[in-house]
Amino acid sequence: MLRHRIASTVAAIVIPLPAIAADYALPAGTSIAGRTVAQLSTDWWQWAMSIPAEVNPVRDPTGANCGTAQQGAVWFLAGGFGSSKIKRTCVVPANKSLFFPVVNMVYYPARGNDAYTCGQAKASAALNNDSAMDLFVELNGAALEDVKKYRVATDKCFDIFERVQPEQRPYTAYPSASDGYWVLLKPLQRGRYTLKFGGRYNQQSSAYGRMIQDIEYELVVE
Repeated sequence: MLRHRIASTVAAIVIPLPAIAADYALPAGTSIAGRTVAQLSTDWWQWAMSIPAEVNPVRDPTGANCGTAQQGAVWFLAGGFGSSKIKRTCVVPANKSLFFPVVNMVYYPARGNDAYTCGQAKASAALNNDSAMDLFVELNGAALEDVKKYRVATDKCFDIFERVQPEQRPYTAYPSASDGYWVLLKPLQRGRYTLKFGGRYNQQSSAYGRMIQDIEYELVVE
């Protein structure tokens, strides 16, 4: 029903994009609103972990919750927890840059593991990404070339639960570290877009070593 309401109020405009890399995807070294892509990846994880499961955009199979807890100049799009094949519809503002993980890992200490170090978290987060395969990003069918250029690791460790309300925070999870492939898109013009992204890992023994991400969004930009 939601899809029908959207279709009736927004013109179905498909904008051809001849070169997504040149026209919309920003380099991995970009800063926006004073935040580097590495810092945005920290923000993304703290955003994802701060939202209750019942309205969490990462757990959402339809996109109905894609606007939850969005703030600032950058709009976060979700992948999925673990191996995921998901198709969502999301209404996004025309003045927001879009930021999303193609495929990525985060590591943080278990409760009470005070011996866990920042170096260990970074090494664990990097392991699967060293052998990531079949990475793809497509906007209206135009592919982003050489997605491996968009690998980003957090330069500083963080607490993944920092934005959880104090009374609901499980524990202090410092040091957390993230590593993976992240894409930041310039704000899109008003219209409808199909965004697809994902990839897979190729590690036998590590956690999520065979994880596959296959995410598709119908974006309605207003």
